[in-house]
Amino acid sequence: MLKSIQAVSHLLVTPDNPPRTDGDGMDRERCAALHNAIYKHGWVASGRDPADFLRQSRPYLDSHPSLAQDDFLHPSVLAFLRAARALPGNHEINFFYHIWGLNYEPGGRDYCFPDSDQSLLLYGTAWSYGNDGLVYDQNTHTAILHLDITDDLTPGQAWQPLECILTVWIEMIQRQKVVAIPANVGKTSYESIEGGGYRRIEGPQQDPATVPWSSQDLEECLELWIMIVKLIEEKMGLRDAEQTETLLKLPTLANARIPNGFAQEFLCRAWRPRFQYIAPGLRAPSASKFATQPFIDTNGDDGNEDEVPPILLFRGNAVVSARELSWLGFPAQQSAVDCPNGLYLNGCGRSTQYPQEDGCSLILPFGFEAAAWKDALWAKKSDYSPANKCDDLLQAGVNPYNDIHPVQLQAFLENVYTNVESGYWVVDEHGVAGVLDKYREADTEHGWSKYYVQLGPGGYW
Repeated sequence: MLKSIQAVSHLLVTPDNPPRTDGDGMDRERCAALHNAIYKHGWVASGRDPADFLRQSRPYLDSHPSLAQDDFLHPSVLAFLRAARALPGNHEINFFYHIWGLNYEPGGRDYCFPDSDQSLLLYGTAWSYGNDGLVYDQNTHTAILHLDITDDLTPGQAWQPLECILTVWIEMIQRQKVVAIPANVGKTSYESIEGGGYRRIEGPQQDPATVPWSSQDLEECLELWIMIVKLIEEKMGLRDAEQTETLLKLPTLANARIPNGFAQEFLCRAWRPRFQYIAPGLRAPSASKFATQPFIDTNGDDGNEDEVPPILLFRGNAVVSARELSWLGFPAQQSAVDCPNGLYLNGCGRSTQYPQEDGCSLILPFGFEAAAWKDALWAKKSDYSPANKCDDLLQAGVNPYNDIHPVQLQAFLENVYTNVESGYWVVDEHGVAGVLDKYREADTEHGWSKYYVQLGPGGYW
């Protein structure tokens, strides 16, 4: 099923195979091969005949021959369009979950490039995702996903070489975050995916589609959790012991009305540690505390099975106002609502455009504000914009690869492991030592990189 993807594995961006930096325009052969592999995979995985792909597709430039005479296009971009394949306008398959296919709309972004606008819309969005797409700048030969034309677009954002973006999209396919749906599906249903995860199928389809979580997401989180528990217990001087207890039992989760899905699978399978604190000021869940979930109505009905509420995973000792935290689901006009701080799994609409049940947000009882005595705010999101709000730390900011979404739980757990393993976080008899104020070090010159998540190929996206 992944033959077309495997055939270009040697072209994926990795530390040993970085993007080209010789300044000679787009790496057109590499990008065209990655593009064609993604398109062919979607064609084949949706149940279509592999042989028909070459018969029905053609190089984009063959369908738009006048572009060959367009002086606006850089020669390397023109060469890419000469090799990258496209399907007829009436085709029934999208290039990617949020991308309809190749496009050509030159310029129109003087507000972003007032001195020399050499940008073009290289890929257009699928009809339900926005009105822009993947914007390519021929001055720097970098690109950025810009789904909505009304969103900010600046040269200072995290523009990336096209081969990096295409590599990330292939990684999403490999992790089964993006899956192709058979062409003959024309029904509405809610189905589990083999190996883990869920998707809602609305027919008729224009594949591919995204899933809320995959088995790889879950297994890697569980593996990281085991590593964290072993590391902290070793630093506590505890001997190895047979692990028979899990974090929580199914009846506890049922009483807390935790729906089937990623949270339930993780909590029912993760080891119960022999310590309290998994991070500074954040407790591992216990049955008594976990049952009190601030955003789940334990007296109501089960509600819509497609809607997963925010779930407090690692509880802190402080209380914060949830009024400004729109992702918690409170209407703006509602009076201020207080909630415990801590690490939350974000609410997830399983049938939304980019569902993510393993997305999380760290809510601190403070934000980070610029001060007169320092030149800049050190706390940063992945795009290097200021992480000034109480729920900004470890988040992506503007994501050049993907739709807006919270950081994965795996990224938070990796951050925990790295800070404990390096000794930056100290361990005492209760687990990870320190209080929530430890996170204030994210806004210091020596500490900001300890609370920063890198996006890109081979990492998070």
